[in-house]
Amino acid sequence: MMRRTDASSKISFPWLLLSFALCLNDKLSISSFLLPPPLATKTATTTLTPGNKRCLHPIIIPSSSQNTRQSCLHYHPAVEGWEQKYIDGGGGNVNESVEEEDTSSGDNGNADTTTTTTGPRILSTEFEVHSATRSELSTLDVKHWPIWTTFDKEKWSVGNLVPDKEMPYGELSYVTEGKLEITPQNTGVPVIVGEGDLVTFPEGFVASWKVLEELTWNYYLY
Repeated sequence: MMRRTDASSKISFPWLLLSFALCLNDKLSISSFLLPPPLATKTATTTLTPGNKRCLHPIIIPSSSQNTRQSCLHYHPAVEGWEQKYIDGGGGNVNESVEEEDTSSGDNGNADTTTTTTGPRILSTEFEVHSATRSELSTLDVKHWPIWTTFDKEKWSVGNLVPDKEMPYGELSYVTEGKLEITPQNTGVPVIVGEGDLVTFPEGFVASWKVLEELTWNYYLY
């Protein structure tokens, strides 16, 4: 009795050789022939800062030259929650435009209306301390910034030294009470910060801090 041969078994091996030859002709590797294609990767849509942090809001940083450079506010839990605290405290949207009436009369005898931008913003890219003016406090809307104090915080008790503190984000603070000694790591020269001062702490700034008098300040994080 003759054994029946399945035709499909005769052609399967030649077809395999033909497929292999086609792969070589197209310069495909054996792995690309045998293995499924790799999964597609998602392309990031957010802008990354030099520090590889997610950019949330683009901002314009002032420069001493005629040109300005664009940077961005990056993600940090404290920074992320700051704006809501500002709004809860009575502030508006950050850097919103408002109309103000000029008390002086215009050329037509009527009061002029000007549009100004108010709200917190970056004043410097370096560690910097200066006495705030009334105009600055009004334009920055400091009265609605959240408040931070050293009261009942053991780490920040008067006379306690906090060495080599590194800022994880940028901060602009307005001191309403107290006194603080800050010694930048790069200079080693102590700077005394007191009531009425606006202080810029740039991201990555490293310094030793010592509270000389119980401190209270309004702050803006970016």
